[in-house]
Amino acid sequence: MYSHSKPSGLSIVTVALILGLATHLAASMPYIPMRARHVANVADLRESYDYIIVGGGTAGLTVADRLTEDGEYTVLVIEHGYFYDANDVLGGGRQAAQYNLTSVPQPMLGNKTAPVDIGHCVGGSSAINGMAVMRGTAEEYNIWAELGGEGSTWDWDGMLPYFKKAMHFMPPDAALAADFHISYDIESAWGQYEDTRVYASYPGSYMSPQLLTIYNAMSVMPGVDVPADGHAGTHGLFYYPVSVDPRSMTRSYSRTGHWDNLNRTNYEIITGSRADEILFDGSIANGVAFVPKDGNVTTATTVKATKEVIIAAGTIHTPQLLQLSGIGPADLLEQANIPVKVDLPGVGSNFQDHPLGPSVAYRWGTTPPSPINSTGGFGGFGPGTRFPPMTQGLGAFLSLPVVSPDNYDAIAAKYESQDLADYVPETTAESVLAGYKLQQEIYAREMRSEEVSFLNQLIGGTPGAMPIGLHVTSRGTVRIDPMHPEAEPLVDYAALTNPVDMDLMIAYVRFVRRFMESEPFAPYNATEVYPGASVTSDDDLASWIRGVYTPRGYHPIGTASKMPRELGGVVDEGLLVHGTERLSVVDASIMPTLIGGTTQLTVYAIAEKAAALIKSRQ
Repeated sequence: MYSHSKPSGLSIVTVALILGLATHLAASMPYIPMRARHVANVADLRESYDYIIVGGGTAGLTVADRLTEDGEYTVLVIEHGYFYDANDVLGGGRQAAQYNLTSVPQPMLGNKTAPVDIGHCVGGSSAINGMAVMRGTAEEYNIWAELGGEGSTWDWDGMLPYFKKAMHFMPPDAALAADFHISYDIESAWGQYEDTRVYASYPGSYMSPQLLTIYNAMSVMPGVDVPADGHAGTHGLFYYPVSVDPRSMTRSYSRTGHWDNLNRTNYEIITGSRADEILFDGSIANGVAFVPKDGNVTTATTVKATKEVIIAAGTIHTPQLLQLSGIGPADLLEQANIPVKVDLPGVGSNFQDHPLGPSVAYRWGTTPPSPINSTGGFGGFGPGTRFPPMTQGLGAFLSLPVVSPDNYDAIAAKYESQDLADYVPETTAESVLAGYKLQQEIYAREMRSEEVSFLNQLIGGTPGAMPIGLHVTSRGTVRIDPMHPEAEPLVDYAALTNPVDMDLMIAYVRFVRRFMESEPFAPYNATEVYPGASVTSDDDLASWIRGVYTPRGYHPIGTASKMPRELGGVVDEGLLVHGTERLSVVDASIMPTLIGGTTQLTVYAIAEKAAALIKSRQ
């Protein structure tokens, strides 16, 4: 069941942003909706709720919606940020609706730091991201099941129903899609549930005609597949939708989909509040202590949960909250004078993100002729979408044998021969190292297969590209500062600490060059502007890459991984925290490995599955 539709023209800069790069926000004063279920004062809270969810972002609001939809359970969401009017969620600086965090210095990048861009408002990162809706390959989710152990239901087949439930797919316009070769397969990949109000669509009325020139050239590159739908389990060259409601041309995100206009008496949220500790009765989680950010309140407010405490604070703050609650590496907790409830070394380990490589820029000698006559405009886009060109997307998602046919086996052999203990801190726990070694075995295998995408080359209407790594071999950490445990956590990307990541990025850059020098572009005499044709050796490329390499691609994962405890895992197959009862994690931190694309759709699917698991426990 295939059809066609349209995306819009993309500049190189815009293309880089589309991969879910967080659009920076200029939010003024918090916008407080006049709704009864938004609790303004702690005095108005109930004494207890069935469920307490820490974090009102992409995952937290999704789970809250699903737990309250039948009216049986009461839910409180504790959110650190505030509500913001969609008109304020527009580009600018790093301000109120986004955390102002930076990483620790990165030694392999000349001790530079990197921004850590995550949402800080109701809706979380889904309120500020680039809106790209992507999904990994089937094999990438099968890896999650392999890491989970026998009987895991977190494989492709176990995730697909929740992908379909997570977003309501809106087909594109047929005419422009026919011109630009956009196809989709609703039956295999998408859902159209009436109770799902988060939308995936192809809005707008314009595409740069030059985009088709580049599409046509990529489609004939050796090994590049063109799937009917890149969300049905295989990758290649395909158009992806964005999280825009095509009826209003506004951003569709967790707030609009899982909060606005619900008005349920059993669904409450308190904003501007920092959760400091999960409370326990023995090993049973039974409440949360939190402090409002505003006013003169300095003592913690405690609220009880009769069924479960659910953490959805995201990859950066979920491990911090667990560590502040006495769950994490015992040596770290002891340094911070925090009583150890559960010695769980994996909390805050296995940190990964998509690295952004340097832009390989070209200039046309002769501008390619327009393959079609496209004269549509950018009209109709609402405030939450930011800029119209950011509301369409095309990319090539490629396996390593396609990217580097002459060198992929050597890269895999180098990786699998490593002693990973040489590339992680000496203090890394044996269980965490065991998990890394299993990932090493799996990744070395997948580097030789065509089932997993390693390079994402986003395609715009101008020549060249910024390669984006989809799988890294370095593993970072997110940990509390033992001297200041309640301050923002210490985020360490450990960028390029495993040299295989540099080998991969060099291979990606060489692919961009090979693509731009391919036969379809010969008539246009493209000239490399940056880094320049004289930069050719591996050493020269590595030096150039190191100077502009960005370890954060706005898709942090892994710090509370769903793996067995003996592999450094933090949560089990039911997303319950090892060594505890009635405490679960439902956000991107549970992802044990990256997927080949933006993470927002996967986080929605995780949350949908988590809600079903939580309900099944009652």
